[in-house]
Amino acid sequence: MKSPTATKLPSGSWRAQVTINGVRYSVTKDSKREAESAALMLKLSPKKKASGITYRQAIDNYLRKYEKELSPSTIKGYRDIQRVRFRTLMDLPINIDIDMQRIINNEPVAPKTLKNAYGLISTVLRDLGMEPQKVRYPKEPQKERPFLDPDQIKQFCKVIEGDQYELAYLLCLHSLRRSEMLALKKSQVEDGIIHVSGSIVLSEDGYIFKETNKTQKSARAIPIFISRTAELINKAPDGILCPYTVNGMDKHLRTILRHSGLPVGGFHMLRHSFASLCYFAGVSELTAMKLGGWSEFRTMRQIYTHLAEQQEKADVAKLTLALSE
Repeated sequence: MKSPTATKLPSGSWRAQVTINGVRYSVTKDSKREAESAALMLKLSPKKKASGITYRQAIDNYLRKYEKELSPSTIKGYRDIQRVRFRTLMDLPINIDIDMQRIINNEPVAPKTLKNAYGLISTVLRDLGMEPQKVRYPKEPQKERPFLDPDQIKQFCKVIEGDQYELAYLLCLHSLRRSEMLALKKSQVEDGIIHVSGSIVLSEDGYIFKETNKTQKSARAIPIFISRTAELINKAPDGILCPYTVNGMDKHLRTILRHSGLPVGGFHMLRHSFASLCYFAGVSELTAMKLGGWSEFRTMRQIYTHLAEQQEKADVAKLTLALSE
């Protein structure tokens, strides 16, 4: 049996790698001898499925194993979790007895962030044949997602007319996600129809183009319903329609909304505002969901329900006003 050979890392630590049942595992130690010894012990005990490795190493191995199946943005998200979440856990061996609920309770982040982070841990453990502990998360507070109603959209469209990022914002009002808007080319707009296909996402190496979208239903055809959008597209040069930096557009958008006295949000708020247009236009949830490329009813139902409640309050106010006259 060939003994593992360790290599020195830029940090000064030593890393040795072994392959067990087709999966490569990494062991990092302070010295060359320690790394090679620990890697050899793993190789001699394949039945333990490398259970002596740390959570950090287990995530490394998982990402290496599935790097061709996972999207660049997913890998980046997992790396971010590995880097900033559960810091007291990451360098502990995955086979030790530890109270995961206490780890969850001591992580000062939102419930959704916790679920995503522990979801990665659970996935990695299951891939190694280990059953993760069941945990409970804090109750997520109900918060309303901001969006513009039709009157506010009209106001917003007037405010941004002539703005350098006007087309980008109008495309998001047509339900495009930020990643879809960034990737859209002039050639994808024909006869007043926006053909959404492809996306630009953030990876470990920066922003890259993906031929696929977020979900299968994301590739879709959207009729242009704001005439100014078609005008700007016709005037634009061939190629990418919105070749701008994300941070610049987002910061500028929030500034415009704040100064205009409108609800403040980012690109996603504009996308949700498309749903409000559908509601007030009498478009069914199913059609709105198809046009917007949503894969589930939950988002549409939340927006439609909220708008229905607003409409109900307005109608009741009209009754009160009528009685007081």
